[in-house]
Amino acid sequence: MGHRQSLMTPERQLRAQRAQQMSLIYTVMVCLVSLIFVQFLLLTVALEGYLGGRVEVALPTALVSGLCCAAAYWLLQYILVPDRR
Repeated sequence: MGHRQSLMTPERQLRAQRAQQMSLIYTVMVCLVSLIFVQFLLLTVALEGYLGGRVEVALPTALVSGLCCAAAYWLLQYILVPDRR
């Protein structure tokens, strides 16, 4: 069983590895866009709550927006720092 030669040439292996890396990058980018969209909505709600005098709405939405920002930063670091993979 272990004596067969691999059917994948080094060139094909490199292509497969690059395709897998690009799939990972595309997935992280979709997550980033989703987080940024949610963060924008939360900031809008927080600002409307603050300007409307409803602090009970503004504070929690601002905190969750901060969590979205931290998650987006973490995802960016995952892409930009190749040692973490």
